[in-house]
Amino acid sequence: MILRVINAAPQGPDRSRSRIRRDGHDSFFLLLRQHLYSVETERGVFDVPAGAISLHDLSQPYRRSRAPETNSLIIGLPRAAVASVLPDEDALHGLVLTGGAGCLFADHMRSLAAHRHVIGAAEAAHFAQATLHMLAACARPSRESSARASLPLDAARLRIAKRFVRSHLTAPLRIGEMAKTLGLSRSQLYRLFEPEGGVARYLARQRLAAVRVALDDPRERRSIGEIGAAYGFSSNSHLSRAFREAYGQSPRDYRALGNSAVLAIGRDPGPPLGCERATDPAAHYLFGPR
Repeated sequence: MILRVINAAPQGPDRSRSRIRRDGHDSFFLLLRQHLYSVETERGVFDVPAGAISLHDLSQPYRRSRAPETNSLIIGLPRAAVASVLPDEDALHGLVLTGGAGCLFADHMRSLAAHRHVIGAAEAAHFAQATLHMLAACARPSRESSARASLPLDAARLRIAKRFVRSHLTAPLRIGEMAKTLGLSRSQLYRLFEPEGGVARYLARQRLAAVRVALDDPRERRSIGEIGAAYGFSSNSHLSRAFREAYGQSPRDYRALGNSAVLAIGRDPGPPLGCERATDPAAHYLFGPR
């Protein structure tokens, strides 16, 4: 275990995948700052209140916001030591220790720092073991609380992300730009859409549903090819394959019927715009030939 006290100009360090590959560090560290800051990981952005502790895995990317380093405390812990008390250590990255347990751990870190000059080598080993067990006791309730709190937040983020997709059906959708606009990381965006079969599948279903709405509209004067092109289909055959696989008829036959209710006889007509199913093979066609 390594303990450091830091007094320095405001810092906002980050750790990229390339840097991780270069240096190979894979230990953990606990950070206790006296000022509010945020941590961005591949799972999202987390606010860390002043005086709270955040836990970081050096084998995973992160970025911390700039904050004054006034008597900041860092405890470094080997991965094997953390794994001995918390076997699922890979899920700890970005965890914020909260509640009474978090306050107790913060007091423990401050006490170690205040008495670091009088702790001998033999005593240090015992304090290191005590610190590990205290970390295990504090991390478990914080993880459970974090998991419970993330459920409604993720649901709200998914609703916002779906609205974004539906409002951009006629524009090229770039995942990086979408994530940036929504204030999410790419991996967080992918995770949100996992129940929908992924971002691409959700987009495919919404574009096909929009095409079907246009074909149902008696005032629509555009050709089937023009409608398909407006919603990202590269050709008539591209649209026809995707539409037939989703709705059981070609766009031309569907339009000729003039009444989408006919599809309900003996066949699932698929979801209307805004009502989604988890998977749909049509997604394969919107993003390249099968």
